[in-house]
Amino acid sequence: MFRGKYHVCDAFGIPIYVDVSFLFLLLIFVMDFGSFTFGVAAALALAISVILHELGHALTARAFGYRTRDITLSLLGGCASLIALPRKAWQEFVTALAGPLVSFAIAGAVMLLDVFGIVIHNTWLRNVLVYTFWMNVMLGAFNLLPGFPMDGGRIFRSVMCVFLSRAKATMVAMWVGRAFAILLGLRGLHSIVTGGTWGFISILIAWMIWREGWREYQMALAEENFRYWTQDDFDARVSPPPYDR
Repeated sequence: MFRGKYHVCDAFGIPIYVDVSFLFLLLIFVMDFGSFTFGVAAALALAISVILHELGHALTARAFGYRTRDITLSLLGGCASLIALPRKAWQEFVTALAGPLVSFAIAGAVMLLDVFGIVIHNTWLRNVLVYTFWMNVMLGAFNLLPGFPMDGGRIFRSVMCVFLSRAKATMVAMWVGRAFAILLGLRGLHSIVTGGTWGFISILIAWMIWREGWREYQMALAEENFRYWTQDDFDARVSPPPYDR
């Protein structure tokens, strides 16, 4: 039977999956570079970079006592599925920041390889490393933009939680993220009209931000309302209905 994602390995006890949509990303890379070997190498470099980025989130959350169910690579990048999100604002701030910091660290490591002249005589490999450097710089920078629930949006919400309740902070982060999603979607449309390759991806990411931000706001609202339930409310909402004999 056809499955949506496939288990490829484990890292630090966390299952790593690849969604079938990642194959479309691979195809885009090959078409964009006009070289099958370089396109595949660039896609694999992106996959490894994204996995390390997500492991930054997952291992930081683990340090705070929160486990990660799995990490999945897809057309839209990577996603670390935490079983529960850090509840303290500073913990969410650090967890969200960890991913971009890992991306910047990868870029720094690649730059050091070039500085010390390692593999500099291999032009093909050097080009892959140069691409990996810029890709991680952009990956880290893009994720810091306030497109909740992207990393930057979570960092923004954690700061807002200092002044507002979690539900209200999530609502503010959601609307800031939706404003960013509109701009990203418009940029994607412009790219498609002008013949760009990545416009469709930008629109999909904008749609994801719009949808997932609302879902997280509903979850935060439900959690806040749950705190004020009485025992009768809990029994009425959670207990199964009576069985009619």
